[in-house]
Order: sequence, then structure tokens, then C-alpha cells
Amino acid sequence: MEIEKDYYAILGVGPAATGEEIKKAFRALARRYHPDVSDAPDAVERFQEIQEAYEVLSDEARRKAYDRARAEAGLSDQAILAWELTVSRQSLPAIPEEQILYLMVEISPAAAMEAKRLPLNLCLVIDRSTSMQGERLNQVKAAAYQIIEDLRESDTFSVVTFSDRAEVVLSGLRGSDKTLARARLNAIRASGGTEILKGLEAGVEQVRKRKRLRAVNHIILLTDGHTYGDEEACLALAVEARSQGIGISAMGIGEDWNDQFLDLLATKSGGVSAYVDSAAQVRTLLRKRVQGLGSIYAQDIQLLLRFAANVRLESAYKVSPYIIRLEPSQDRISLGPLEATSPLSALLEIVVGPQKPGRHRLMQLEVTGDVIAIGRQGERLRRELWFSITENPTGEGEVPANLVNALNKVTIYRMQEQAYQALESGNAEKASEQLALVATRLLDIGELELAQAARLEAGRLARTGRLSPEGWKKLKYGTRSLTMGPVGGEG
Repeated sequence: MEIEKDYYAILGVGPAATGEEIKKAFRALARRYHPDVSDAPDAVERFQEIQEAYEVLSDEARRKAYDRARAEAGLSDQAILAWELTVSRQSLPAIPEEQILYLMVEISPAAAMEAKRLPLNLCLVIDRSTSMQGERLNQVKAAAYQIIEDLRESDTFSVVTFSDRAEVVLSGLRGSDKTLARARLNAIRASGGTEILKGLEAGVEQVRKRKRLRAVNHIILLTDGHTYGDEEACLALAVEARSQGIGISAMGIGEDWNDQFLDLLATKSGGVSAYVDSAAQVRTLLRKRVQGLGSIYAQDIQLLLRFAANVRLESAYKVSPYIIRLEPSQDRISLGPLEATSPLSALLEIVVGPQKPGRHRLMQLEVTGDVIAIGRQGERLRRELWFSITENPTGEGEVPANLVNALNKVTIYRMQEQAYQALESGNAEKASEQLALVATRLLDIGELELAQAARLEAGRLARTGRLSPEGWKKLKYGTRSLTMGPVGGEG
């Protein structure tokens, strides 16, 4: 049986049809399209298709297996998650060398599922150290006011501030308690150093108190500086929070914060990290992040890969809603949450070793996730990828446009990664040359502002052997956000 074919539609019956209804539909269609009586030019093909559908659906065991396989592939009306697989080639030549195959996996809510705005159990963890004094803290307060104005009755909102100690400013605010909240936010003052662990511990506690299954339980950290001596403890807390269904997103304001640390903090907890290059951006980006949290459909999306002999994964990148390198753990890749309004996409670079001519199953893919929008845990999709290995390959068609687009943007992101790696290894000249190439590629796709930033940093590297903190973050998070639009987006 071929699960891509909708046998129910072929027979003109619904998935709930009885055996008698299936038999009746088959007999009517068979009489109409039998080659001995039909004048239709496609009568033979239609008759064979009708017979194939009936043979599967009239057999109870085969019908159950077909229904299960369709559901696992995201093809049935009962599917909760849907996905689309796009490959760079449909067949491979039988050659003694290794070959590269690109596969894009796009995951989205099933078309039949209605997107609903989920309740938020949100805690804002605000750095109020001395460096936040003035416009930065004022803009953060204004952003918090906006969140409060947007609250619904089903939401809860907490605010924790921290410097060298943490303070709970708001605890479990509901949509109707807004006046007192503004007064408490107004009272926040900047002073002291930066100890992120204290703020995160208090934030996790606030979210944990009000944790709900059918809600988005999340922390958003805003900071403009380095934390000292507690990075490992923060990362361990992020892992623990994730195990309890609590995500952490991190937003770094300005230039003087550790991007590698905040990226890890977000990744380990299933959140995102973002660069806020000016105080004026805080309100826009924070509101955008909160709106994204409200549209989360499924959490903890995992991609499991099982390869045939002589096939392996070379690299993997998330490409939507933002670009980031994915680090597999054994045969499992964590993709994070799926928003109802934005597909979750990954680009896999697969190395296929020498194979004998014939049809081969190269890999099996499985997607799992918790669909919190309807309270379903452990939902899964499963599909196998088969390829023809031939000694006489015919000319391949064009690579699908969406795959080409993803490859182009991932290539630019990889190039800026390589520039940084070259600089870290002490080769500033190579790093400068790499950033000049990044600038050219950005110009080719119309990213003029980002191209200018790459050109400036390439020149700075050539002159001084160093990158500016501002320029580097703009490039890193800008190339990461190529699939999303403006610079300064999530990562």
C-alpha cells in the first residue's frame, strides 16, 4: 500500500465509513471504470487505483495499518501535527565516493487544527544593576507596562528584579490587577552588580507556583551585562526548568553581555535568545516575543534520525523561525517549540556512502512533541526515506526553490561562524577575508544594512585584528534572523 494515496478519497467515502459502505462504493466505481465498459481514456489506471484502495480498506488489519501509517506521516484528517520533507535529489548515482544529500523538514500544525491563543504564565526577570540605569531601565519598565496592558484574564504575570540579590516586584498578577502593578514597576531603581542566578532562581519559583499543563510557562530574562561565577549554575537551572516544562528566553541589551552564555541558557531550556542593540528596541522586541509565546502550539519538538548503514548526518541547522546550528544528542535533535503562526524547519546535510544499485531505505525520521494547545503529550510523526541508486542516472531536475533559499541563508550564517572560529584560532586575516565574502553574499540577497556591517567589521579586523562587540552581535544575530526579516530578531 502507498500511504501517500488517500484511499478513502479514491473510493469517495469518509475515514469513518463502514465495511458495507466501502464495498458499495467500490462496486459502483468498478462498474463505471471497468476497462471492458468504460470509454474514459484513463479507465485502466482508475480501475487499478480503485482496486488497490478496496483491497486495503476492505481488509480490517490492512486498513488499521494504513490508518496508523497515514496518521504517523501527518496525512490523515485526524493528524495533529503535519510535516513536509523536501530533498535536493530524488535519486543518487551508484558511485564509489560519498555524496551529499540535503533534506529540509518543515513541521506545522495540522491544517484542520484551530490555532488558539494559550494562557500565559510569564515571569519577567529584569537586570537592575547600575549599568541599567537611565534609558535602558526606563524602556524595560515601559515594555513591562505594555505586557500588563495586553494581559488577558487567563494570564498570570510576575516580575523579578535582580542585581546582587533578587526581589519579587509582582507575583502572579492577573489581567484585572493593573493599577498597583504600575506603581510597583515605577519604584524599580538601578543599583549593585549582576548575579543572574539569583534572578533566575526567583523567576523559576514564580512560574513553578502557577504552572499549568495547557498554558505557556515561561521566563524572559533581560540583562545588559556579564554574570560572574554562576554561569554553570544558571545552565544547570535551565536544564532543570526545561524538565519541568518551563522555558527561558534571554534578551541581551547593548554590547557588554556574553552572547555565548545567553545562547546556551536559552537553548538548554527550549527558549530563544535575542540581541537588543538599543534601549528603544526593547518594547518592540519584548512585545514580539510575548506574542510569539502566546501562539505556541506544541513544545519540546524532537527530531529522531535513524540512518541505514553507510549513511550519516554531517550537520543540521534550524532555518525557521530563525537560523541556528543544531547539536544532535545521539540520534535526537531538539527543535524547541512550534508556534501556530510560523513553521518549524530544519535543514539536514546528509552524507551517503557507496550503495549498490537498487531501491534503498536511507533513513527513518520521527518527530515527537507535546501539543499543549489541546493537552496532548507524546504526539509523533514517522516516515521513511527511500531512494533509487542507479548506474545510469538521468538528468536531475531543479532543486526546489524553498531548499535553495534555505541553503543560501544557512551558508551565510555558516560563513560568519567560520569567521569567528578563524579569529578565535588567531587568524585575523582569514577572518577578515571571510567577513568580506559574507558582505558580498548579503548584498546578493538584498540585505544592504547587514552587508555594510559585515564590510565594516572586515575592515576593522584587517586594521586592528579585533571585532567590535556591537558589530559582531549585529552580524551574528542579523544573519541568524535572515528568515525572519529585520536585524535584531530572535535566535
